[in-house]
Amino acid sequence: MIKSDQLNFINIKAGNIAENILYRSSSPLKGGNEKVIKETLAIKAGIKCIINLDDDNSIIKNLAKDIFWYNNLVNEGNVICLHMTYSIPGIKSNERKLKSALQFMINKQGPYLIHCFAGVDRTGFFSAILEALMGGSIEEICNNYLSAFNFDKSILSNIEKNRKMKRFLEQLKKMLHGENIIKINIQTATEQYLKNHIGLSNEEISMLKSVLSNNEIK
Repeated sequence: MIKSDQLNFINIKAGNIAENILYRSSSPLKGGNEKVIKETLAIKAGIKCIINLDDDNSIIKNLAKDIFWYNNLVNEGNVICLHMTYSIPGIKSNERKLKSALQFMINKQGPYLIHCFAGVDRTGFFSAILEALMGGSIEEICNNYLSAFNFDKSILSNIEKNRKMKRFLEQLKKMLHGENIIKINIQTATEQYLKNHIGLSNEEISMLKSVLSNNEIK
């Protein structure tokens, strides 16, 4: 039997993130026969809101038209398409999109699904921001990033995985303006990043933490 993590459909567990509230995956819209299995996993998880980091609004309806659960969420206005690049920190267009995505989550009900194409780089970094905000340790954040490679161990060699992990850590350090992520309070630093560089208000940051901890009923 195929397990969810072998398809890169992962329940994110870190810090104060509530059980079964936040998921990450590779694209449910692409990938051949895996789309059918991911549909089963998404329905079982009760996904109600999707953050699509890969596609843009001009193509999403055509991509989703034959994927019942995803198409329903598109028609209900519960999917945001951002077409982001991997390097988020320091790129204004990506930071504006990040702000839009986080505000979208605040105003929608979970469970939430974050995905790009492969579900590794863009999805991994976006997820790391939320994990750090919710008090996840750097060990949890790194382990969750690496978990996306478990679905097919043949895809990347250990050297390539190490290269990707190095790039991932460089993105975190860039977000935190070069701070030593091992020594600082990454939760506080992430809150400051979201406030001072992304432009979220203190109230929005509190609301985001509430929806991710499942303490707010919409």
